[in-house]
Amino acid sequence: MASPASAQSFQNNDIIPAARNKQSSVSDIQALASNSRIIWGMIAAMSVAAIVAYRSANLSFAWSSNYKPLLIVLLFLVVSCWYRKLRPDPRIIFSTEGCAQLMIILSLGCALSYPLAVTGFPYQDAALHSVDTWMGLDWRTYLHFVNARPVLCVLSELAYRSMILQFLVLIVTLVATSRFLRLQQYILATASALAITLVIFAFVPAGGTYAFLHIPPSEFANLSPTTTADQMVHLDALRAGQHTVVSNMEGLITFPSFHTVWAALFMWGFFPIRELRFGAIFLNLFVIASTPIQGAHYFIDLIGGLIVAVMAICAAALLTRHAPRWP
Repeated sequence: MASPASAQSFQNNDIIPAARNKQSSVSDIQALASNSRIIWGMIAAMSVAAIVAYRSANLSFAWSSNYKPLLIVLLFLVVSCWYRKLRPDPRIIFSTEGCAQLMIILSLGCALSYPLAVTGFPYQDAALHSVDTWMGLDWRTYLHFVNARPVLCVLSELAYRSMILQFLVLIVTLVATSRFLRLQQYILATASALAITLVIFAFVPAGGTYAFLHIPPSEFANLSPTTTADQMVHLDALRAGQHTVVSNMEGLITFPSFHTVWAALFMWGFFPIRELRFGAIFLNLFVIASTPIQGAHYFIDLIGGLIVAVMAICAAALLTRHAPRWP
């Protein structure tokens, strides 16, 4: 028969871990909330920058053409507020709030590229192309290599357009596995990478390889690149004041390649998930290899994108407090 002291000891050992787990969970929720406030602070800064930039560049934003992302963001925020106020559930709160934050950041980043395109700094295509030449890389030869292989043409296009699908899979997977800290770090890394990329773009604008090298359609007959010489047309229209209303947003940035940034962030985001780790690495390496042709990028743009991604990941790690210990 157990002694009273032994029974008391058993009860204490049984209760204390539960109390510690509760205290740990509270600490984790506080850390996630702190990280979320940092993210909202970055969103506020980007919003102010967008307002100032649009007024300075005499541009206006067509909300009627961009309302769908706004509705999705509002839906996520409503769900987050519902579970925050009425049925507290940290997993739903931080996952829906994180999705809303990420969509806002990506939209603001794309919107900010338009007023920054009219800063007036000279195009740097000649310098970027000369760096490629110095490295011994011939963009035109690479284009002909891909164009001569129809299967590779299709695969490169699918890989390049896989970013939205990867974004959805990453968010769902991180939420399903309760990796909320990695989700917040991914959001912070995306915001930091966009900020760095936009600043560089303002001082190093470029029209892209198809326009600079005067590539005729006959040289990429088997390809359907996302970006060709039309990027230079949009940039020239913005600089000339012919394009004053931003409606259907699209990519304008050449250096550094944000597609490369995104691919690197996806590899880092999927890395803790063993079932998807190597598939994500292989796919996104193929995305990076497809970026020069599909996105009209110079090879140096890829190197710049990888450097920006590393800087953004380090910044995200420094900004977040600690790793929550969810069961």
